[in-house]
Amino acid sequence: MTHVEFRGVIVPLTTPFTPDEEIDRASFARQIEWMLAEGVNGFVVGGSTGEGYALDEGEMLELSKLALDAVAGRVPVMASIMVDSTRAAVRRARQLAELPLSGLQIAPPHYIFTPNDDGLFAFYQAVGVASPLPLVLYNVISWANVRPEIAARILDGVPTAYGVKQSDKDLGRFADLVLAVGPERVFGAIDGSLMSCYDLGVAGSIAAIASATPRASVALWQAVQQGDRERALSLNAALGRLWQQLSASNLPARVKAAQTAQGIAAGRPRAPMSALTATEEAALTSALKDLERVTNR
Repeated sequence: MTHVEFRGVIVPLTTPFTPDEEIDRASFARQIEWMLAEGVNGFVVGGSTGEGYALDEGEMLELSKLALDAVAGRVPVMASIMVDSTRAAVRRARQLAELPLSGLQIAPPHYIFTPNDDGLFAFYQAVGVASPLPLVLYNVISWANVRPEIAARILDGVPTAYGVKQSDKDLGRFADLVLAVGPERVFGAIDGSLMSCYDLGVAGSIAAIASATPRASVALWQAVQQGDRERALSLNAALGRLWQQLSASNLPARVKAAQTAQGIAAGRPRAPMSALTATEEAALTSALKDLERVTNR
């Protein structure tokens, strides 16, 4: 796997569920086709937007297979691992290594007690031994944050470690990470200000907002790459307004509601996450319409 293989707007897919909370295979495949038609550059299965924390091993394996079949080699596909122990992460990595995935997105353990630096390094090292697939560190757990210096240590010391998805809201920390590991190994996930991430020359983004609005997200990436600052600023502002409606504790439900508002049935989130209220849906729909006007200019 080369650095150019995962570049641009990589979308964390949602996981559609039927009313009895089983995976809706047909809706999952339709979501992928919609995303591809909007021009996205790759996918992640079972991340936090995809409710990976609520999926068991068999479901993650099934979703990964479904995504690979639907994509049929048109763009790269990563699978996510979000578990609470090295043992569980290694087990999933070995299972997923049997599939023709392009990589694994690995969150640090997300129980509330923080591993020390050596523990985090050993965690990623063990996963790297278990699977030959390239690893992307998913820096999303606030109390187990992989600091830039530790990310650099992991990328240098684990042969399969490929890059970092940085979800921290702190742009200063984001810039520190870029300096520590190099922009070509960083993916932005500061959804409300992706333009700032792109301006640092990073490889792209793996951000929930692209799951809610892939076309506008691709348009922003392209505008920055083409040096069209006026269009990029306009898109970034409209995406920021949409992010204000998406960024809440029930984010997967909000992303699913955004997809459904655009004709892509995404179902409800898996319990205990709840669906949006009518007021929340109305505010989200208004922000989507505003973004559509800006995107179509």
